[in-house]
Parts: sequence; C-alpha cells; structure tokens
Amino acid sequence: MRSFSIIIPFKTGKSYLLECVRSVLAQTYPHFQLIILTDPTSNEDGAIDEVKALQHPAIEIVDSAEHLDILGNWSRIKEVSKAEFMTILGYDDVLCPSFLATIHELIEKHPHASLYHTQFNYINKEGEVLYPCKPLPEKLTGTDYLKMSLQDQISIMATGYVFKTTHYNQVGGISTLYPNLIYADLQLWMDLAQISYMATSPAKTFAFRIHASTTKISKDKVLLEALMVFLAYLKKMSKKDTTYQEVIHQYTGAFLEETSKSIAHRLLRTPTKYRQGLRIQDMVQALRIQAKELGVAYHPEKIKSFVIAQLIEKYGVLSKLFLLFKRIYKKPIY
Repeated sequence: MRSFSIIIPFKTGKSYLLECVRSVLAQTYPHFQLIILTDPTSNEDGAIDEVKALQHPAIEIVDSAEHLDILGNWSRIKEVSKAEFMTILGYDDVLCPSFLATIHELIEKHPHASLYHTQFNYINKEGEVLYPCKPLPEKLTGTDYLKMSLQDQISIMATGYVFKTTHYNQVGGISTLYPNLIYADLQLWMDLAQISYMATSPAKTFAFRIHASTTKISKDKVLLEALMVFLAYLKKMSKKDTTYQEVIHQYTGAFLEETSKSIAHRLLRTPTKYRQGLRIQDMVQALRIQAKELGVAYHPEKIKSFVIAQLIEKYGVLSKLFLLFKRIYKKPIY
C-alpha cells in the first residue's frame, strides 16, 4: 500500500502542536508515519511530553542533541528515513481527516505528477476560518506556478504539498540559503513541479494558521535578503530554460514593484530604530541592480503610494507625523 511520511520540524509551541498532531492521527487513510524533528528547546513548555503521552505507534520523535535554528532543523528533513511519499506540516496547522485519502485519490488520478496539493482555508489563532486560499487549477507546470506566483495569483505556503521522497532528494530538499526560509518553499514547489507537473484537488483538506506579529523588530530587512536569494535563483532558471526566461522577463518587473510598495508601506509604519538600518531608498537601489541583471523593467516610481512613502521617509517630521497618525487611525490609507 502507498505510504506517507508527515514531517513536523518543531522548536516550541505547546498551544498548537497537540492539536496539529491529533489532526494527523485522525486521518481516514491509515498508512502513514508522523515524524517530529526536535532539539533541546522543543520541550521547554512540555509540548513534546504531551505528544509522547498519546503513545501512538505512528509517531516518531527525532531529537537533536544540539540547539538548532529554523534552517538547521528543516535541513534535517533530508536525513531522516521516510516513506515513499512525504509532506511537511507546520506545527500550528491542521489537517482535515480526509487529507491523505484525498491525496491518495489524486495520485491515482495523476500517477505521473511530481507534486500534489489541495485547496485550503486560512484560520486565526483560535482556529476560526478567516477565508479560503486562492483557487488553483487541476494541473500546473513549473512555469505556470512561477507565472501565477509572480502575479500573486496563488497562495504559497509550506503546508499541504505532497511529493515523492525520491523527488525531494533529487532537487536537494528545501534550500537553506534563504533567511528564515522566506521564499524557500516557493523555490521547492517550482523545482518539484518542473520535474513533471503539480496536480491539485478541489477539496479543502487542511487549514493554515495566521498569527498577528508580536515583535517590534521589522522583518523587512530579512525579507529583502531572502528576495535577493530568490532573484539569484530566477537568474539561474532564466539561463537554464527559455520558457522560464520568457515568464521571468514578462512578470518579474511588476512583481518587484509590488513587493517594493509592500515593503515601503510596512517600513513607514515601523519606527526607524526597529528597521535594522533598512531604508526605502536602500531597498530600491538593491532591487534596481537585480532588475538590470535580470533584464526586466523596474519602475516603482510609477506607483503613486510608493512615491508618497518615499517622501514621508525623506522628511523626518513627516515620518513622525505619519507614525502618530497611524496610532490614532488604524484603517488602511493607501
């Protein structure tokens, strides 16, 4: 019988791990194993003790003696022994009981696909449904996936994708070159889809949890650093495949402009001392260089709200007034 490995890289998070594990154990398709990757910090709040108390034979906990960051823990996915098919699950996400059964049926229907997925819902920290993912077609090639991603037509998450273990090894696993693994999942899904194609079921069979940010430190500098890694990947793909090259040339410029606008707007809402030295003009300068190397047009100055953001940042008084205004008026103004 077809078997699956469900892998949860876990650091800490007692509030959600047990719910996630129970959703795995409730699968109607019985042929699976659950592998939880831990390190010395994982049980600080007793989360692993709660999982062990379930005493379920499908659960395997693979511990590390050394302290690992997110990159180190996720890199271990390649090292553990896995079944024929595998999937990576966020410790705070939830599978519906029909997830594996749906994937099994999808594999039967598309035996030559190299990536399998289903539709899903976003949930909040209380587990309440917020909204559905963006709808996906039944079949997507690697270039289709890239095109939709650059146009923000696809919901890209790390949970819910299933693939052969041999294919995961073939593409080298998830890349740990990306800070905090930002954009790493996008590269992985593109690499896997490129082997053959991605097949998607119309059923909603899992939930991805969204959390409000609790840190004062802006993540935009890390996001920009990760974006640079992704652009380097696009350069490589552009040279490797003319079909990818056409998609990259047609859609990357607009993608960079929208990303610039998004980062600029978030930076405006972040006091300078929490930005880790990142300024809007620094971002623009870095992305202009990348756009030139990719041979794509990059004109964020065409976006009115981006130009306004630049002006506000340029003049310190305007920046302080804007932050004061946003403390009073919480609704979007762009």
